[in-house]
Amino acid sequence: MKIEPIFNLSCRKEMKAVKFVISILLLAMMVMPMVSAQVAVSSFTLSPQKVLPGSETDIGITLENVGDEDIENVLVTLDLSEVPFVPVGSSNEKIIDEIKDGDKEKVMFQVKALPDAQPSTYKIPVVVSYAGASKTSLISIEVTANAHLDMLLDKSELIKVNDNGKVTLKFVNDGLAQIKNLKITLQESPLYEATSPSTLYIGEVDVGDFETEEFTLMAKAEDPILTVKLEYRDAANNQFAESKLIKIPVYTEEEAKQLGLVQGNSMILPIVAVLVAVTGIVLYRRRKKKKNAL
Repeated sequence: MKIEPIFNLSCRKEMKAVKFVISILLLAMMVMPMVSAQVAVSSFTLSPQKVLPGSETDIGITLENVGDEDIENVLVTLDLSEVPFVPVGSSNEKIIDEIKDGDKEKVMFQVKALPDAQPSTYKIPVVVSYAGASKTSLISIEVTANAHLDMLLDKSELIKVNDNGKVTLKFVNDGLAQIKNLKITLQESPLYEATSPSTLYIGEVDVGDFETEEFTLMAKAEDPILTVKLEYRDAANNQFAESKLIKIPVYTEEEAKQLGLVQGNSMILPIVAVLVAVTGIVLYRRRKKKKNAL
């Protein structure tokens, strides 16, 4: 009577052991292909190496089968969801029919940086999928942009030599990178004299935008050429220093009168005197006629 329960207990233990062994074998069968068949990104190339906003680059990605089994239907995907790039000419996915064990295969992508892409180094995930498994690697693309700052004359109160007035300059960011920490300095010259601070801090100038600043000057010569030193940094924190020249239209007294920019006082007084005299003569004659009529 006591043998049967002991036997049943022993059978149940053996069944549990068999199930455990089967589970281990199944797990091993699932893991073995992953271990024996591994595809990895071994290298990548860019042409050109650096990308301007709005321009394109070719990406070459080399995959290597580092396992000991041939791999079929390898899907390579560029994850562009978080970076300012879009695929050109085809999708962001490529399929490799087969990579033999120990071999390498290369896929090509063409991408375009968005026109508003900010200069920076962007990491792009490369997802390699095969046999129900996937692996993600990272490649990087640097977006670079040339900083350029132009200087224009906005307006000027100076008309003739020895005038004292304000000159307003416009600083235009016509490059592809944001300008930071802009400082301008009006250099000394015998052609003009600054009667206001000669160094001004502007700060940032966005792409396609401009800032204006004014200096108060005394013109000491005709058409003085201002020399302005510009110091700034681009979005990549590169430092720039350059000097720009701009001519301010300034005339002599005679030229200003001839152009009608100023009125000569020497002509005004005689004209007024003549008008007063003529008016006086006319009024006198009218009064005299009225008296004679009476």
